[in-house]
Formats: sequence, structure tokens, C-alpha cells
Amino acid sequence: MHFEIQHLGQGFFALSRYVAGLWLALLALGVVFAGIMVDLMEVDAAQYASMGLEMNDSGQWVQLHEHGALYQSRGYPDKPPLVFWAAALGTKVLGATNAGAKIISVIVGLLGIWAIGRWASELLGPPALWPARAFYGANIGMGLMLQDVRTDTLLVALVSLAGWQSQIWKRTGAWTPALFAFAFLALAMLAKGPLAFMTLTAALGGHALWNRDYSILKRASFWGGLAVMFLILLPWLWGLYQQWGWEKGVRYYLWTQNFGRITGENPWAHQADYSFVFHNLLWSFLPWVVLLPSALLWALRHPWRHRELSSMSLTAWILLVIGLSISKFQLPHYVYILWPFQALMITQWWVQAQPLGQSITISWMAMSLLGLLFSIGVDYVWIGYPLATLTWSAGLAVSWFIKGRNALFMGSSALLLTLLVLNGLFYPRLMAYQASSWLGKWAADHSLTPQLERVCCEDESIHALHFYSKRVIPKWSADSAIPGNSYTVYASKKCADSLRTLGMTVETLQEMPSIKVTRLSLPFLNPKTRIQQCSTSGIYQVIP
Repeated sequence: MHFEIQHLGQGFFALSRYVAGLWLALLALGVVFAGIMVDLMEVDAAQYASMGLEMNDSGQWVQLHEHGALYQSRGYPDKPPLVFWAAALGTKVLGATNAGAKIISVIVGLLGIWAIGRWASELLGPPALWPARAFYGANIGMGLMLQDVRTDTLLVALVSLAGWQSQIWKRTGAWTPALFAFAFLALAMLAKGPLAFMTLTAALGGHALWNRDYSILKRASFWGGLAVMFLILLPWLWGLYQQWGWEKGVRYYLWTQNFGRITGENPWAHQADYSFVFHNLLWSFLPWVVLLPSALLWALRHPWRHRELSSMSLTAWILLVIGLSISKFQLPHYVYILWPFQALMITQWWVQAQPLGQSITISWMAMSLLGLLFSIGVDYVWIGYPLATLTWSAGLAVSWFIKGRNALFMGSSALLLTLLVLNGLFYPRLMAYQASSWLGKWAADHSLTPQLERVCCEDESIHALHFYSKRVIPKWSADSAIPGNSYTVYASKKCADSLRTLGMTVETLQEMPSIKVTRLSLPFLNPKTRIQQCSTSGIYQVIP
């Protein structure tokens, strides 16, 4: 009888683990699917998609063009090509849709989550597999990055894939993982530049310096991998040289683009905030940022418990924090490159220190409180009745019923539920205030895109207008207008009014309120004062 009860308990525990995994998988799929369906945000994601479509039309994949002209930002080729290639390939297969523009980057991002678990298990054994994936993949920043795709979506994932393969190569000395590691590293450099190479070099070099072990330099596979990396980069370097020459092309990519932000050579520069890294980590790595100080201190106090992981992760993390802090140009998503290394350190602390007591519940309880407050806020801002709050609360109740005593499971559930509300209810309503995408789709639905032109758009990013119209919308000038002809133009209401003052007939076909959706303010989020914070854009029929 005792044996039957014990066997029944073990069966229930196994079932509970299966149900918990299935529940998290369903939440994650819901988050990813809802995020893919959100419209492309200006500037970055819409720019990648628009240039990807243009790349498909021109067939030119190495020498980049934007709106028919040489791609540049402040006189330089601002970004490497991988993110544009990803958008071009996705839209070639799935068409000019949100899914087509995002799918390749999202798949690579998900592969990065899978790879971090394999990397952690190579270092710490099988118990580290799923905790590493939770710490790395179930956080606010990852959810945003898989919805609003950036170059960092590819960068962080490819560095994680390269790190996993390099760990296998270090252990076995085999050629195959060496070649894969350097190939992934080359792709990461095509996503963000030499920062990727320096990131993994800091990790592997940190271990070599701590242990005074430089044997990997003597392996033929190391030099073979370097050769593969160079061959993958060569077409891009040659294309840069042909378009831009050495100084503005090749040197900019190899040095100025990344390291010039520290020296001040990069044209993108402003007064840096030295606390930038830390206050952006506070929100972007929720809920697990609560555990990061303990993991860092534990790694510093117990380096002998796993010297390889500590030396790699600590060295890379500290050097990246210093580099980002002294950079002359900083954006919140730049901190994402820290995730693989802080996820590994938290996993080491979680597996080896085996933390007990109330401290480990802080992360999921804090995320639960923030998620509830956020859901209430979404209801107030957009919906007017408690749809988001009820959805979130019901989901957390199910999570608690399944495995409420597991802090890792509850933290992941609370985070995924918050992202589900964000991607499913918040962003779709917000994107109705991005005129370039909404009016681009409206023009396509009304068969106006073949004759559509744009005017007075110098202060507005309109990459989404090109993408959803499925063509590069040309500029229109009132000076070149022929009297009596009719023109269909995209413009701000202010610009349309100025055309009327010139004596032109301007008929409104469609207007809508518009804001920069990546720069939200409390007055805009307040339904009572929202409309006053918006400008107005529209599509107009103009007759000179």
C-alpha cells in the first residue's frame, strides 16, 4: 500500500512537470505569435522591412540602398546587412507582411534561447538547461526584442550560438564545432559589427588569462575557423569598399561603427550617462534582475566552484558594462548583449548555491505585482473595462494551481502573461497611432498606392509607408506640379493646409492622429489628454 501511494505521488509529480512545461510553452507561443502580428514600428523595424523589400526588387544584396539612394546615416553606412537580408528573405517567402518582415529574426532569436541552455549544460550539466533558458529568454527585454525586431535580436542570439559551439570545441577539439562557432560569429558581426567578435573574445580570453591556458591558439581548427569567418565576411567587406572606399566603408565597419562610439569618432554621439547600463537593466531584465547581484557576488566569492564559467562570464560582462557606460552614444537595447553572460552567472548561482528561503520568491512576486499594475494600466489606457486585468489574473491563477511553489516557474509565468497582455492588447492599439503604417495599408486597400506620392515628410520617418504600400513612395513637389492635374499625396495636415494657402484644391481622403510610438508620454497614455498630444497626417487629393 505504501509503495502504491509513493508511486502515485511520483506519477503526479511527473504529470505536474509535464503540465507546467506545456503551460509555459503555450504562453510563450502566444507571446511570440501576438508579437509577430504587431505592426512594424518606426524607425528601425520598419526601415529593415522597407529596405528588405527594396533589396528583393533590385536583387542587390551587398551594396545597400534605401529609397532608391545609397544607404547611409550621417554620411556613413550605418548598419551591417544581416538584418536587411533577414527581412528580404522573410518577405520573399511570406510577402510584405508583419510576419514576413519579422519571421527570420524571430526564429534566430528563439534559436538563441535554445542555445543558451545547451551552453549552460555544457558548463554546469543537465540541471542548468532549463533555468538558463528561463533567465535568458523569459524577461521583458527579450519579449520586446522578439516583437520589435532590431539588429540586437540577431546579435545576441548568434553570440549565444557561437558560445555554445565554442564550448563544445574547447572540450572536444573537433573541427565541426570550431567551424560552426566561427560561422555564427561571422553572422553576428554581419548583424552588429566587430562588437560580436570582441564579446566572445572577452569571454574566451578571460578564461585563458585567468587560467594561463592558451592551448586553443595551437589548434589547427582555430585558424581554420578564423579563415571561415573571413570568407563569410569578405563579400560584405568588398561591397563596402566598392561603395564607400576604405575610410568611410571598411574602416567605419571594422572600427568606427562600434569602437568609435567610445573614442567619439562615430558621428552618432551625445553626452553619455554613466548609469545608463544599470537603470536600463532594471527594467529590461525583469524579473531576474533581482537575482543578478547575488549571482555576481557568488561568482566573485566562489571562483573555484566553476572557474571556467566564472572567468568567461565575469570578464565579458564587466568589460561590456565598462564599454557601454563610457560610450558616447547609448540606446536602451544596447544592454541586451549582456544577457547571455548574466544568464549564465545566475544559472550557476541557482544550480550550485541552491538558494533557499524567501529571497528566491522576490523575483516572481515583484513581477506579479508589476504585471498586475501594468494590466490595470492597459485597461485604463485603451480598453475601459478589465479585459487585460482579468486575462492576466486568470493566467496567474492557473500557474499557481499547476506549480505555485516553484519560483522559477512562477516568475516565468508572470513575465509571459505580462508580455501576452503587452503584445496582444497594448501594442495593437498603440500602432493605430502610427500614421505611416496605418495609412500605407489604407492606401493599399483602396488601390491608391500606384499613384501615391509624399510631400513635407522630412521630419517624419515613413519607412512603414513604403513597406505597407509595397513600393518606394516618391517625393512630390508643389513647384513641379502641373495646373489642372490631380495628385494623391501623403502629408501632414499642417502641410496640406500650407498647400491650400498656395491656392491649391486639397481634398481629404483619409486623416488620422499620429505620434512617434516609441516615445510615449503620460499625457498621451491618459485618454482624456491623448488627442492633444497627437499631430495629424493623411492622404489627400491635390489639384494645383
